[in-house]
Formats: sequence, structure tokens, C-alpha cells
Amino acid sequence: FIMGFWLPIILLCSAPYAQSCTVITGNELVPTQEECFKQSVRKAKIAMESPSVFQARPMCQIIPDKILPEKGTKL
Repeated sequence: FIMGFWLPIILLCSAPYAQSCTVITGNELVPTQEECFKQSVRKAKIAMESPSVFQARPMCQIIPDKILPEKGTKL
């Protein structure tokens, strides 16, 4: 069981070329992967309504609650 919050992400592309793509993140974290994908899919569908969007890919990233120590710090 992994603890942490989820960050909704959308990959927006204006053409079928990687150079046309931009990663967009939300301003909010959500508590579950399911809720994260609900938000990402909903926002990707809205983005696809724009004629300038070729593809909108919904994604999510877990934000772990573990923080690694700074370099040079002994564990």
C-alpha cells in the first residue's frame, strides 16, 4: 500500500509530433488514483474540444510522502 497524493497531468499535443506536445499539471493534489484519472480524463475531453489540440492524453503521477535527504547527508 503506497501512501501519497496524486497529481493530475495532461499531455497536450497540437500535431502528431513530439515537439508539439506540452505537459500540463493541475494545481491540486487528489487522494486516490481513481479520482486523479477522473479529473484528468474530464479535463482531457474538454481540451479535445479545441481545434488547436491534436491529442490530449490523461495521466496521473503519485507524489510520495517520502523525501530523500540532501546530497552529502548520512542516512
